[in-house]
Amino acid sequence: MPDRFAEIESFVKIAESGTLSEAARRLGLSLAATSRRLSQLEQRLGVLLIRRNSRHLSLTDEGSLLYERAGQALSVIADVETDVMRRATEAAGPLRVVTTIGVGRTRLAPLFRDYAMLHPDVTIHLETAAQASSIVETGHDIAICFDPPPDSALTMKRLADNPRLVCAAPAYLNRRGRPAGTAELGTHDNIIVGDMQQDLWRGIVGENQGPRVTLSTNDAELARAWALDGAGLVIKSLWEIADDLDAGRLEPVLPDLRLPPSAIAALYMPGQGEGAKVRSCLDFLARHLKKG
Repeated sequence: MPDRFAEIESFVKIAESGTLSEAARRLGLSLAATSRRLSQLEQRLGVLLIRRNSRHLSLTDEGSLLYERAGQALSVIADVETDVMRRATEAAGPLRVVTTIGVGRTRLAPLFRDYAMLHPDVTIHLETAAQASSIVETGHDIAICFDPPPDSALTMKRLADNPRLVCAAPAYLNRRGRPAGTAELGTHDNIIVGDMQQDLWRGIVGENQGPRVTLSTNDAELARAWALDGAGLVIKSLWEIADDLDAGRLEPVLPDLRLPPSAIAALYMPGQGEGAKVRSCLDFLARHLKKG
């Protein structure tokens, strides 16, 4: 199978150089190899492209047509290569990000707005979803999640820690009482979010006792809505309920209780983190998320 690109590239260099020997020098090839590429191209196309003798070269009509069109194509290819290589060192191009619904709206959207203002050559496309870890299928560059599950196909970068706390609506606590210690938590109505929280609750109230589960769901926003309605105690990350705490819609339960923080992490394809737009964006998010 002939190397069609190499043949075309050699032909353009011959047309520009005026001699086979000068074209060979520019291409870094031998005179014989350069001449052979030209002959192979003419044979494949079935036309004479260059009239040549020992001292002079001239393009045929077909050669002039090919030189004009091929020269333009090679120039476009060179420009594209330059643009792609520039993106390895300069943040540019579209950046597709997916994250969970509540997090994207309340916390990440302002940060991406600020990042876009600092990097005008980057076009941010931010999507929200219930789950944000299947970027191989969806074609996103980055997924940002809480406590993402391990995935051998993706690289994970921990951006920050997000404190967690037990909280409830004042109406619930006024009705059921405010727990004075962890031993009382197991007697309260508890809202569980996902299977992992079962283990977290057991770590708080004791392995043998476990939590008294009143409601459970895999939807973090639904669990928050239940808690706001006074359905029970819930473990939530500070990011998710900071506004509720400030407004008094929820209040901490056992504020001195220290729970393992939730990881705020970015997932991306291996090697993609070397690109300037992904690398600079993740560094920006990590700096600002750690500031709180």
